[in-house]
Amino acid sequence: MEDKKEDIVEQVREETRKFLEDKKKEGEETGEEILRKVDVGLKVSKPEQAPQRPKEIPFFNATDLKFNDISHEQIRQYLFANGAKIGIEYPLKLGISRDNVHRVFDSTGLSYFIPPNWISIVTKPKPGGPDIIM
Repeated sequence: MEDKKEDIVEQVREETRKFLEDKKKEGEETGEEILRKVDVGLKVSKPEQAPQRPKEIPFFNATDLKFNDISHEQIRQYLFANGAKIGIEYPLKLGISRDNVHRVFDSTGLSYFIPPNWISIVTKPKPGGPDIIM
C-alpha cells in the first residue's frame, strides 16, 4: 500500500513538473512567478515607477452639473455602512448634485452614480499629486 502512495505522489509530481515546463515554454507565468509578484494579496510595484495611466477619452457633460477635475487621484473609493465598497481607478471628473449624489467619470470612459448614503471616501493621489484639494 505504501509503495502505491509513493507511485501516485511521484506521478503527480512528474505531471506538475511537465505542466510547469510547458507553461514556461509557452511564455506564460508559472504559479511561483505570480506568487513572487504578490505581497499579502496586493500588487507590488517598484516605488520609482509611476503607475501606468490608461489613455484618457473625451468627456461630454450633458447635464447642468459642474464637474471638477480630480485627475490627480489614482484611486477613489466609496465606503458604505453595510461594508460595501466602490473603487474607481484613475477618476477624472466629479460632479456633485444638490442631493449629494456623486457622479464620477474615469479614464476608461466609465461613469459612476454614487448614492448619497456613503459614509466615507478614500483617495490616493498619483505620485507627486496633492493629497487633499477639497
